[in-house]
Amino acid sequence: MIKIRHIFTAFITGFIVSIGSGVDAVPRKLTVEEINSIAKQTTVLIAPELTKEEIDDLLDRKPVKKWTVGSGVIIAKEGKKYYVLTVTHNFSQKQITADTDYGIVTSDRDKREVHRVTEINDGKECNDDFFRRIKNQSLEATLVRFGCFESQKINGYDLAIVSFESKNNYPVASLGDASKLKEGDKVYISGWPKIEAEPKLKPDGTPQLDSEGKIICKDPAPRRQRRLAWGKLQVSTPVTEEDNGYSLYYTDHTRPGMSGGPVFNSDGKVVGIHGRGSANKLICGQIYKSISNNNSASKDSLEAENNWQYSSEFESENTLLQNQKQQAQNDWQPFSEFEYQNNLENDSNNNKNNSGLLEQNNNLSLKRMYSSAQNVDYSRQLITQVGINLSFKLEGPSKSLIESEIKQVPKIPTSPESGISKKSEFIDPNEANEGGFEDPNDTIENIYELFGFNVENLGRDKPSGGDESILLD
Repeated sequence: MIKIRHIFTAFITGFIVSIGSGVDAVPRKLTVEEINSIAKQTTVLIAPELTKEEIDDLLDRKPVKKWTVGSGVIIAKEGKKYYVLTVTHNFSQKQITADTDYGIVTSDRDKREVHRVTEINDGKECNDDFFRRIKNQSLEATLVRFGCFESQKINGYDLAIVSFESKNNYPVASLGDASKLKEGDKVYISGWPKIEAEPKLKPDGTPQLDSEGKIICKDPAPRRQRRLAWGKLQVSTPVTEEDNGYSLYYTDHTRPGMSGGPVFNSDGKVVGIHGRGSANKLICGQIYKSISNNNSASKDSLEAENNWQYSSEFESENTLLQNQKQQAQNDWQPFSEFEYQNNLENDSNNNKNNSGLLEQNNNLSLKRMYSSAQNVDYSRQLITQVGINLSFKLEGPSKSLIESEIKQVPKIPTSPESGISKKSEFIDPNEANEGGFEDPNDTIENIYELFGFNVENLGRDKPSGGDESILLD
């Protein structure tokens, strides 16, 4: 009887283990180290080519405004061709029209290799009905845009697929089900910050200003580190073209340059594509001033300049959405999450008979407070809608993918948002509800040299043998 019981127990245990490895099984929540391992292998850096003159300017600490650095994630592979999901504002209409060469840096960053992307000009002009004119797209196209970016404005959806070819074997990210996300769920964002787009701060945390009162940008720096940030999902809204497809809102610990990077759930699956930071962020190049609220307490605020457009910062360059004149007229100022919740309640009480105004106010509040992303479920629908047939990886990340790049991650500073009340100044990231760090094990030592891949300009690049890529000596 005991033997039979043991056999039965072993059978049940084996059955549970078996179904536990299936697609529909309920997976365990991964650690920060495990999420970071997946992110390191599937997140890519995307940027246009740099000329020698531009590199010289950057090394002389002169900003090169048209050089946009963004991120992306590998979502499919067909033969030797890899497909990267990113945001369309990583490719401005001006760069498209000029057919600018781009580069993609993959997980083998230690090889100092960049995959060259050419022929990105799709022949499409940027206008209000851009998305409605997209149909019957080919897998052969280097770049497929679901929206366009021109004059600080996006028409259509802020989403794009860019492809590259390589004989190397790169991991493909698993796609999750964004509809299963709940408010309060932890999400993780991976991407490559663009240092030149960030404000230079004083020791007390306030921004350095030039003689005109504009926020000074950080000095260019060739060394880069990938960032992993995380926070709680605040709300998931219906997807609309008017909002360029943004529908997932989460606490903001991202940085400029992370646009197009993957948003992972706790299972290590991609549920969104990050693209906007909150409007509470300091933006270099804008006029800065301190103003007082109704309680006469000083608060930091950004003043609209040169008809900049409101709302959230696209996080691959200093770009804002919608008319920021409204911001000045409404005496706009950053505010806390507590104030945001109160505003929602007040809006609900004051606008019960005006659902349109309530929705507008709520969306404005969301954009002020939180980072946001494209919903990957809707992204898949758009991809199918324009006639692209890709095989996505829907099962969870493999054990080997999870474990192959696990490294010790740095501790993060404690903060009220972390949810930790310890006296220690630094804590294990797994203990924090939200936060972020730059991965010391995932770096690019000289991004300027890496993207100066025009042999005629630099004279020190060599093709890496057969693929559309350049390997620096």
